[in-house]
Amino acid sequence: MPTNSKKRTQVSVALNELEKESITKQSFRQNRSVSQIMRFAIKKYLDGLENSYMKPIEEDSVEQIFLKLGSQLAKNADILYALKIILLEADNKNDFLFFSYFSDNATAITGYDKYDLLNPEFLMSRIHPDNEPNEIFMPKQDEESWEHYFQFKKPHGIYSKTRVSFQRTEEGRLLATWQFLPS
Repeated sequence: MPTNSKKRTQVSVALNELEKESITKQSFRQNRSVSQIMRFAIKKYLDGLENSYMKPIEEDSVEQIFLKLGSQLAKNADILYALKIILLEADNKNDFLFFSYFSDNATAITGYDKYDLLNPEFLMSRIHPDNEPNEIFMPKQDEESWEHYFQFKKPHGIYSKTRVSFQRTEEGRLLATWQFLPS
C-alpha cells in the first residue's frame, strides 16, 4: 500500500470571541472546510493591517504567503547547513550548562547523533582537554552574551575548530549557535 510522504504543517491563529462567532456563523453554516476557515481568519487579519510595510503581504493570496514562508524556511536551513552552524538551547542547573536542544543539522555537522550530544559527559569527552571543557559549560552570570573557541573531536578522530556563542534572552533562556570553523 503506498504511503503519503507529503509533509504537513499545522498553523494556529488566535481569534477573539467576536471573530470566532463571525467565523462560526459565516463558515460552518456554509459547510466550509477547516482550511477555508483558516484562510478566512488570515485574510480577515491581513485586511485589518494598516501599516504600509505590510502591503506586499496583503496583495498576496494566503497560499502564496505560505509558499513564500516555506521557501524562506528552506533557505534558512540551507544557510545554517552551509555555514556549519548548529542552533542550541541550554539550561543552567547548579552553574553548569546542560544542552536541552540541538537543531536537526547537528548529526550531519558533528557526525554524532544529536541525542548523544545531549549527554553532557559524552559531549565533554569530545572536547580537546587543552580547551578546559568545564569552562565551556559554565555560564557567565554577569554577561548577556559570551563565546568560547574550542576543538571538537569528530568520529574519525580528528579535531575541528569550533566556536559556541551564547545569548541570554530577556526571559532568561540561554540560546546559542555552535559553528564549525574552516580549517
